[in-house]
Amino acid sequence: MSEKKQSYLQQQLEAIITKEDGYTFSFQKEKIKLDHAVEMDMVKEMDPSIQRDIILSDDELKIVVKPPESYLSFLHIKKKNMHSKYLLAYQLVKQVKDFSFSRLHLCVCPENIVFDQSLTPYFLHYGVKESLPPYEKDADRLWIELKATVAAAIDHKYTFHQYLNFHETLELTPLSKEVLSAETEEELLHLLEEKIVQLEESEKSLIHIPQKKWKLTRYIALGFLICLIPALIYTIYSMFILQPKQEAFVASNEQFLGSDYSEVVNTLSNYGVEEMPNVVKFQLASAFIVNESLTEEQKENVRNTITLQSDPRYFDYWIHIGRGTAKDALDIARSLEDRDLIMFGLLKYEEEIKSDESLSSEEKQKQLEEVESEIEQYQEEKEAQREEEQQQEDEQQAREQVEQQQPAEQKNDQQPAKDQNQPADQKEASEEQPKEKSAN
Repeated sequence: MSEKKQSYLQQQLEAIITKEDGYTFSFQKEKIKLDHAVEMDMVKEMDPSIQRDIILSDDELKIVVKPPESYLSFLHIKKKNMHSKYLLAYQLVKQVKDFSFSRLHLCVCPENIVFDQSLTPYFLHYGVKESLPPYEKDADRLWIELKATVAAAIDHKYTFHQYLNFHETLELTPLSKEVLSAETEEELLHLLEEKIVQLEESEKSLIHIPQKKWKLTRYIALGFLICLIPALIYTIYSMFILQPKQEAFVASNEQFLGSDYSEVVNTLSNYGVEEMPNVVKFQLASAFIVNESLTEEQKENVRNTITLQSDPRYFDYWIHIGRGTAKDALDIARSLEDRDLIMFGLLKYEEEIKSDESLSSEEKQKQLEEVESEIEQYQEEKEAQREEEQQQEDEQQAREQVEQQQPAEQKNDQQPAKDQNQPADQKEASEEQPKEKSAN
């Protein structure tokens, strides 16, 4: 099992660093030059606010560092604003510049730094001359460590390790480039001072409000925006879609009333059947019927069946026929179960297939055969229906003739009975007349 990769601070100190109830730096005595614990008294006295305990055993030295709970690790600077980052970086550079202990040596890296609420930095570990690493002051190492730490504090594009080892090849931001190109501590301090002043000047033009109030304002604005979006969408829809459509419907109505049927068709050509109200559908269907290749008698018959009270599917049928979408018209005719419309739709669909250049000859032939087969089927059914209707008509006429003959026969049967009654009456009358004469 491979060992965990050591941090920069562990590599520099050759120590094991653990973070539990503070920070513990563990050194193997055989690797360090420390002879007596008294040599560490100077370290214990550094930074009175930080508790340092020295534990020396036969083979190990432990330094337990316990900063106050209010102190934050260097990583927390990422959560601060830019003004706080600049202040921490400025104080860090100033502290390193003013460090004057000849027997103590610094190791500047994020892992070795904590800071308090005033953004004052503190070092967790100090090297002791001839006792604890780092044993000697290395000005070049310290300078590049300081610049890399400052860059990591104010510009989070790269890590401390990347700024330290690869700053010459990295694609740096202008800010980190200025930091890493500084040649002296004074130059770096001056740069940070300028950044702080610029930031303070820009903040003077800003109005600062409590975060709670800002969040409330933001949520209210977001709510208004959410409510505004549908209204904005509807406004755009009305302006660019609904309004032109309504204007087209009004224009087509005027053209229809003026019997300008071709213009009715042109005006409504960009709108689907489902977008039109029934009145507009009726007018467009009527315009297509007028321009359809039908006899005047056929047109009149169709117009008589198309009224505003008709099933809107009839309007849809004739609109699809007029627009050359006979297949859609056929579907409507089948749903209406109107044989005449189905037959007419099939004939129109057949014409469309013949004129469709996108179909190969085989596809065209196959579709034509299917349509012609259906046409023949409907013709046969229509012929059978016509014969059935003719038969029913003949039977009706026969029944009417029978009903007319029955009263005539009854009248003829009553006439002989009347003739038989007439001579008997006359006989009685002739017998009475001689009696009257003899009496006289």
